[in-house]
Order: sequence, then structure tokens, then C-alpha cells
Amino acid sequence: MKALEAFRNESLPADQFEIIIADDGSSDGTEALVKSFAADYRIKYFFQEDQGFRLSAARNAGARLADGEVLAFFDAGEIPSPSFAASHLSAYRIRSSRRAMIGLMYGWSTGVRPHAEGMSAEQLYKSIPKETDPRYQAFARVGWNLGRLPLPPLLFWGGNCSVRTEDFWEAGGFDESFIGYGLEDVDLAYRLFDRGISFALCKEGWVIELIEHRDIAASGESSIRNLEKYLRSCDPLEPSREILAMFQSVSNTLFFDLQDYYQALLEWEEQAKEIDVKQEVRSFCQAMPPGTRGAILGIGDAISESRTDCILFDFDRQFARTVQDPSRGIYHRIGLRTGLPDNSIDSLLVTSRMRGIWERFGDLIMLEAKRVADCVHLAWH
Repeated sequence: MKALEAFRNESLPADQFEIIIADDGSSDGTEALVKSFAADYRIKYFFQEDQGFRLSAARNAGARLADGEVLAFFDAGEIPSPSFAASHLSAYRIRSSRRAMIGLMYGWSTGVRPHAEGMSAEQLYKSIPKETDPRYQAFARVGWNLGRLPLPPLLFWGGNCSVRTEDFWEAGGFDESFIGYGLEDVDLAYRLFDRGISFALCKEGWVIELIEHRDIAASGESSIRNLEKYLRSCDPLEPSREILAMFQSVSNTLFFDLQDYYQALLEWEEQAKEIDVKQEVRSFCQAMPPGTRGAILGIGDAISESRTDCILFDFDRQFARTVQDPSRGIYHRIGLRTGLPDNSIDSLLVTSRMRGIWERFGDLIMLEAKRVADCVHLAWH
């Protein structure tokens, strides 16, 4: 109700946008409410039976009803800014610009207290701390220029975002196999990113969250389940996605530090090109008894020195373009997730190419290494 009322103040003329309500099994008279606004907007309604939290399916169904060239998504329980539709739409005026927009979600971490719910969207905007969008500092650190972020898909949240309709469907829309809260939006963002779509901020197209009490614990548990599903289904699971595995073992705050972690990996990638690990690999393989199974993290250009039955990993992007061959057991990965079964390796070598990222990634890499291997060797120890 409050969101539909707020669109009466939208700066874009009502005949230039449509509103689609995608109802994921509500029982509170939403359809009747939507019909009461039929004289105010071009409005459509979709309902799906309540079979659990099926946000992706609801969003896709709503998108199928859309006639416009741009899809802007926001959630129930939010109030859009007076220029929400105008700001998102204007970002796509230049046809040659392939981009998706990320909108700010003020009040996400705190919600809006009941006494404030009678205030207008602009009054709420002026009164609410901007840091209540948990991504605010990440945006501010790069001067609001998302092109300076190594992994902008991590900040593409379905509660306020937009994308060209054709780009949305070319990427496959939201993955409807995600059930429950979390990751369906980041998954879509990665697929857009893979297709050359850039990301930018839609600063004027903000929303205000009205949810006073967000169940952070339940949302976190659901996000972890969906993250596990995501990591299992990624093919290939290259480092820009593999890095999400860190989110399972640390506090939620690290989610926003993953930009720095991935940037550190990219910077080390350049330095590591000068590190020769051929002797380390040769010695490791020579010491392995016949018939034993080995794996090497940080193989670099030393593949010729390894045994043909060793499983090999490296984080370098050039490695992915020229060497990676999963059919031969050669993977472009850091080592946070090897994809190997428990105790399937007799000996695992971590080469000196990994030393420069060990402070950030080492604990989790070692956990994974000990899960899959009986014996783990660090080349610099």
C-alpha cells in the first residue's frame, strides 16, 4: 500500500512506466488492494501459490508480464524515492551503454520505526542515517564509481536494482532453483558481469525499508544454504566466485571486505608471475611413492614438472585462458574450494606462489587442504 501510494509522487509521468506486483503466495488481500490502484497506474498483478519463499520465480513471472525495455526491481516493505522510476529509466538512455543499475536501500539494517511510517519518502530520506544501507561505505570508498570495484556483482541486491529487459533474459533471469532468502540476486549479477554488463549506482533512485525487525539470523542461515548450493553448481568455479566460500566461515561484515580480498589476489597475481616453483613441484612429485594421489595448489608454469596423475590448481587468470582443463584435472581456482572428495588425496603441496595471499586466505585454504588430503606440505616451511 505505502509503495503504491508513494508512486503518486513519482516524477516520471504515470503513462511512461508500469507497475507489476509479483505476489509470492500472500493471504492479506493484496490482489484487491492492487485493483484499487488501477485508475492511477498501468498496473498488473501476478499470484503464485505459497510453496515456500520463491522470490526468484515470482520476480521472473513479473518480468514476463513487463512491456518495457527496462526492468526495475524492489521489494515489498519499501518506499521508493519520488524519482525512482525516472532515475532508473534515465540510466539507459544511451543504447550503446551495457549496464545494470544498483540502487541504495536506506534502512535495510535497521528498518523504520512505527512513529516514522506516516512520513513521506523524502522526509524519511532526510532523517535516516545513510549507513543503514550496509553497502554505503563500500560505495563511498570508491567515490561512488563502481567501475573501481573488482567485484561489483556482490553489491547488486534485488531490493533495488534494474537491468535492460533483453539483458535480463539473455542472462537467464533469476535462477528459480534458489529457495529461501539470499544469493539469487548476486548469482544474476555474476551472469550479467560475465556477459560484459557493467554496474553503476542509481543514487537518486533510492528506496526506504519499512521493515522494523529483520530476522538477520534466519536470513543468514538461508543465505549460507543458498551459497553452498551456488558454490556446488558453479561451473567453472573460478576465483571471482570461489572467494564467496569465505563468507561461510566468517562474520557477515567480511562480505563487504571481499572486494579488498579479491583486489589483493589480483595484485599478487602480477607479482607471482616472477616466482619459479618448478623445483618445488619436481621435488614434491619425486618424493611421492608410486600409486599415491597428489594435488598442487599454485602450480603456475610448472605443469611440466608435475606427475600426470596430480590434480593441479592455480589462481592466475592467464592460467585459465591458456592451461585450464578440468578433463585433465587442471583447474583455475585459489584452493578455497577444490571440489575434491574428503580424504581423496594422499599428499597436497602448497607452492610458494600462494605465500603472498596466505595471510588473507591461508586459514580457509588449509581447512580445505586438510579436508581432502592426508598430508599437506607448505613449500616455504
